[in-house]
Amino acid sequence: MKPSLILALAASVALSAACASTTLDVSARGVRSEAEQLQWRAATQAEIVGHWRLRSVQGPAAAVLMDIAYWLDDQGHFTGAALFVGPPPSYEVLAGEWTLDADGQLQLGADAEPAVVEIGGVEIGGEWLRLTGDEGSLVLERAAIQ
Repeated sequence: MKPSLILALAASVALSAACASTTLDVSARGVRSEAEQLQWRAATQAEIVGHWRLRSVQGPAAAVLMDIAYWLDDQGHFTGAALFVGPPPSYEVLAGEWTLDADGQLQLGADAEPAVVEIGGVEIGGEWLRLTGDEGSLVLERAAIQ
């Protein structure tokens, strides 16, 4: 058999296998964000400490919040800045004390509504926080300071 015929047959077999029909389950058909694919669990106080930057925002908060950054220290103090939709867009500086209760509720300041705080991505070498409250959810990514 000629080498060109063998190559053509091999290509034909490979293409027919590659063109097999596949069907996705209905639950796998939607576009899923990176955050939705992470394994989430309740965050501990030690895991919350550090510098966090906004990755995504969902719910009613998405209509007014453009960006946010937080620094939470191990003494229970925090500072942050949130960029709100304008016109013109403007930053609001946030600072105060933070607490995490036994139910996984994070409170950033005395006047803030508590939010459920979860950590994700630890199993793949990243660290993300998800804060979920009445006004939606924020996904924050640990910011590396180098």
